[in-house]
Amino acid sequence: MDGHNFPAALTMHKSGVIRDVIDQRLRALAAAGITYYRDGGDRLGASVYARSRAADFGIEYRTCCFGTHKRKQYGGLVGRAFDDAAGFRELVRQAKAEKADFIKLMISGIMDFQTFGGLSGGGLELTEIPELIRIAHGEGFRVMAHVNGADRIRTALEAGLDSVEHGYFMDDACLELLRETGAVWVPTLAATAGFAGRGGFVPGVAEANLRHACENLRKAKALGVLIASGSDAGAVNVPPDTGIHMECALLAAAGLTDADIQNGNAAIRSRFVCGG
Repeated sequence: MDGHNFPAALTMHKSGVIRDVIDQRLRALAAAGITYYRDGGDRLGASVYARSRAADFGIEYRTCCFGTHKRKQYGGLVGRAFDDAAGFRELVRQAKAEKADFIKLMISGIMDFQTFGGLSGGGLELTEIPELIRIAHGEGFRVMAHVNGADRIRTALEAGLDSVEHGYFMDDACLELLRETGAVWVPTLAATAGFAGRGGFVPGVAEANLRHACENLRKAKALGVLIASGSDAGAVNVPPDTGIHMECALLAAAGLTDADIQNGNAAIRSRFVCGG
């Protein structure tokens, strides 16, 4: 995804990875000063090729190769579907065969930007989450999860989730669990800021969602929660190369220091390696 033309991005590599495009992206990342990149995967092999080339651009590149999602639920644009725990176990085996560095699990829907706290629906049942995380851990993988909504975040953290991607609409119990478990929160503020003032959505909702996340970040910092600076690169109005600078500026506005962000990033970097 390029942060601009979403439909075109979804079909760009459908006939095979366009290597020149990936090389150009890696070159742009290097020019932006990025030395570590954790990729949430795709359906078409782009992230696997990027990992194979990244070292030539001075970038340590980690990827899950593909995301995993419950069939007919959110996540098809970045990964492969499973129907039940047995199907998920098979995807984990595929990920291991493809030398994935970690597992990405799609647990919830996305923000609908129609009402404060509104999500697109779908996602895993609460009873499914612990077993899936246990399976991935049992195969030696850390788990990053696309997850919003307090109930699903809380259940995933209780099950040992390693990193929360997005994490919108957490309650205080979620924040306490982040502290207790040592899981890393990657709030992706830039992706929400990218919807501020955008047509087709209820005015002010993106801003309200962003304010709530920043309030939670201030609480999380006070608790000593690990917070990292992923931007959801390529999301709407989040350039793949400079989106991280947008994210760091938003985290700073929420009260985080460079040291706070570096601590969270160091935790991500040390944990999300193959079999780690």
